[in-house]
Amino acid sequence: MPNNIVVIGTQWGDEGKGKIVDLLTPHCSVVA
Repeated sequence: MPNNIVVIGTQWGDEGKGKIVDLLTPHCSVVA
């Protein structure tokens, strides 16, 4: 069974989610 990674924020706007996604994307085959 494959693993899933979900990054969820509670604020509207840039709260640093992009930096976390940039760190995780080399380990993922699909980013949406």
